[in-house]
Amino acid sequence: MKQIRPFVDTRLAYFCVFCDGVPDTRDHVPPRIFLDEPYPENLPVVLSCRSCNEGASLDEEYVACLLEVASCGSTNPTDLRRGKITRTLRIKPILTVRLANSLRATGKFVVSGADMVRVSRVVEKIARALWAFETGQPTGHAAVASRCVPVASLGAPELDAFRQLANSGLLPEVGSRMMFRFLGTAGQPVANSWMDVQAGRFSYAVEVFGNAGRIKMVLGNFLAVEVDLNFYA
Repeated sequence: MKQIRPFVDTRLAYFCVFCDGVPDTRDHVPPRIFLDEPYPENLPVVLSCRSCNEGASLDEEYVACLLEVASCGSTNPTDLRRGKITRTLRIKPILTVRLANSLRATGKFVVSGADMVRVSRVVEKIARALWAFETGQPTGHAAVASRCVPVASLGAPELDAFRQLANSGLLPEVGSRMMFRFLGTAGQPVANSWMDVQAGRFSYAVEVFGNAGRIKMVLGNFLAVEVDLNFYA
């Protein structure tokens, strides 16, 4: 993933991108638990306060393990594909048992309401960070709503609709990463595009609609996510 260093990062240096508080840490986007080593050289990073950065760590770990178990249909170490998740489950037997209890004999993973609350918290945090990273705009006052479905549950028309990105015709924020990409498209007004952070692990796109926005993500080629941000709710 090609990294762009826009001057709006200097403006964001005064805000935690999640709560608009004072930033004192750097937060990787997505959290590295969702990626495999070696990590991308230009992994997106945003500034945040320590509370926002560290407050979601257990949820992030849980969701990363949930996605791996759900996609593999097993908690057996020999069936899992990601070494990082295998190691995590080996040292956290209670977490392994909890995830195993959500598996059916067919290997299908049943996501509980409590699971979805944790998934929503994680993807909404990631979406806020990606919005700030791409547009140069913090999200502390934005209302957020998310939708998540397994990619395999989408038919071809639904998957095409998910992958397709709207073009509102609005210019991105001057000096933002989205603006730099817009100017780099040979004059074609295509500010919205999919970005691959790590193939097969995480990709995203950001859509701008005036006073609102939408972040789309695919986690582990398993979960399709849409997160809406409304800045004047």
